[in-house]
Amino acid sequence: MKNNKAYHYKFKKYWKLLLKNHADLDYIHSYYRRCFRKQMRQIEIVEFLLDLDPVIKASYILYQEVLTAIKYRKDNFFKSLLSTADPLVSDYIRTAIHSMLKHLDYAKNGLKYPYSNGRIEGLNNKIKVIKRIAFGYRSFYHFKNRILISFNIAHLKTT
Repeated sequence: MKNNKAYHYKFKKYWKLLLKNHADLDYIHSYYRRCFRKQMRQIEIVEFLLDLDPVIKASYILYQEVLTAIKYRKDNFFKSLLSTADPLVSDYIRTAIHSMLKHLDYAKNGLKYPYSNGRIEGLNNKIKVIKRIAFGYRSFYHFKNRILISFNIAHLKTT
């Protein structure tokens, strides 16, 4: 965005399309895009943005290939992508590649095994939200019961 002042608004408006999986882009429906002043599909917008800068294009291609490797759990493909990355990728992507190569064993385990701590992190987040909304409980007993009721582990007694 800093290098292309003429297309700043287009990058600002459609940056999420560059993060979207390429297979999920809309190839069929075209809508009027005010920035372009014409009807365009999502794939056409992405192609337009990628053609503006070779660094963005190289980074996008690598990002999409990494997404594919993660989706299909191909750890060897993932490693080869990181080790043979295009030299045109951005500095931020290069830093991420360096970090992933540094922790490659952990990344391979994440691709190899179906286990994840995402569910537990979600439960912890929900407990923190309950705590924040309540502005602190005076009794731990009431706090614990509120958590159990929220997770449908315990039910309210109705008299």
